[in-house]
Amino acid sequence: MPRMFTPLLLLAGITTVTTADLITVDDDGNAQYSTIQAAINAAGQGDVILVAPGTYTAAGASVVNPNGKSIRIRSIKGPEVTFIDGEGIRTGIRCDSEEDNTTIIEGFTITNCSASWYDWNDNDQIDYWEYFGGGMWNRDGSSPTVRDCIFSNNRAEYGGGMYNGDENGVNASPVIESCSFIENGKPNGVGGGMYNNASTPELSDCMFQGNFSDFGGAICNFSNSAGTLTGCTFIDNRADDDGGAIYNSNSEPTATNCVFTENTAGDEGGAVFNADQGSSANIPVFIECTMSGNACGGEGGGMHNFSVSPVISNCTITDNSGSTGGGIYSWNSSNPNIDGTDVCGNSPNQIGGNWTDNGGNLVDENCDGTPCPTDLNGDGITDGADLGIFFVSWNACGNCPADLNNDGNVDGQDLGLLFVGWGPCE
Repeated sequence: MPRMFTPLLLLAGITTVTTADLITVDDDGNAQYSTIQAAINAAGQGDVILVAPGTYTAAGASVVNPNGKSIRIRSIKGPEVTFIDGEGIRTGIRCDSEEDNTTIIEGFTITNCSASWYDWNDNDQIDYWEYFGGGMWNRDGSSPTVRDCIFSNNRAEYGGGMYNGDENGVNASPVIESCSFIENGKPNGVGGGMYNNASTPELSDCMFQGNFSDFGGAICNFSNSAGTLTGCTFIDNRADDDGGAIYNSNSEPTATNCVFTENTAGDEGGAVFNADQGSSANIPVFIECTMSGNACGGEGGGMHNFSVSPVISNCTITDNSGSTGGGIYSWNSSNPNIDGTDVCGNSPNQIGGNWTDNGGNLVDENCDGTPCPTDLNGDGITDGADLGIFFVSWNACGNCPADLNNDGNVDGQDLGLLFVGWGPCE
C-alpha cells in the first residue's frame, strides 16, 4: 500500500488551521500536487502548503513564485530532506508581486540554482552582468519571511544566494530568520551570499559560510541599503578584491552581536569593507560584534574604511592581519567612533589612520588585560577625572572597573593602586 500524505498528522506549529485550507505536495505523487508551484497556483490567501521530503524543480525561469499571495509554504521534515533545485539553469524562488512578511517560506534547502537572464537596462541584449539572485530574488518591493532555510551552491553575477532590490530602486525588506548561506557565489561576481540594492532586509541568527565573490564574499550592501543583522555568524567567506564577509557601499547596515572569523580578502577589508564615496552620510554600525582571525592582502585585516566613519561599540577586534591596520584601517576622511572595544593582537599594528576614542577601549599588542586599568574613563591618563569615577563606585561592587584588585569591593586597597598608576598611561 503506498505511503499516503496525511495532513491531519502535520498540524503542529501551524496556528492558522482554523481559517486556512491545507494543501499538500509530494514529488512522489502521494498528495494533492506533485510540484510546489502547482499548489501555489491553487492556493488562496491565508492557505498553508505542506511539502513532503523530496526534490522539487520546474520548467520555467524559477522553481517557486508565490504570486503575491499571503500563504505559508512549509516543509514538514525540514531543509535536510526537502530541496528546491534549480538544476543549474534557473532561480530557486522569485518574489515579484509585492509579497509582504505574511508570505512565509520555511524549511527548505535552495540549491544548485543559477540566475536566469533579466534585461536590466532594457536594451534587448544579453549583457554578461544581467543575472540576479541565484537562490532567491526579491524585487518590486517584495518582502517575504524566509525561515529555517539553507541556501547552498547557488550562482549569479549579483547575489548568488539572494538578491534584494531591483533596477528601479524599490526597497525590499524581507525577514530572514535562522537561515544558512553556504558556498554561494561565483568568480567575478558581487555579493556571493547576498546582494542588497537600496533595500533593508532583517536578518537574525543566520550563518554565512564559504561564500565567495569579487566584492562582499558573503554580503554586498549597495545604494543606501540599511538592513539589520542580529546574532549572525560569518566564517570562511572570501572576496578576491574587497570585503571578505561584507562590502558596504554608500550603505548603513547595523550589525549587533555578530561574529566574523577567518574571512579573507585579496585586497582590502578581511572581514568588512566600508565605503561612502559620495557624502560620508551613511554610517554602518557595529555593536557587540567580534572580528577575529580575518586577513587581507591590503589594509584593514578586520575592517577597512574609505570616506566613511562607522560606529564601533563594545566590540572585540583581535588576531586579524593585513599589510597595515591589522585591526582597523581608515583613510580619506574616515574617522570611526569607537567605544568599549578591544582592538588587540592584530598584525602588524592595531589601528591605522584616524579614529575617535570615545572611552573604554583597549588598543594594545596584547589582549591579556587592560594596559592601564586605572584609566577609568579611557582618556589615556590616570588623573582627577578617574579619581572622581573611583569614589562614585566606593563600597561593594560587582564586576566594576574601579575594583582594581577584583575582590568585590572598592576600598582603600584599590585607592592605593589607583595612585600607583597616576599619570599618563604607558
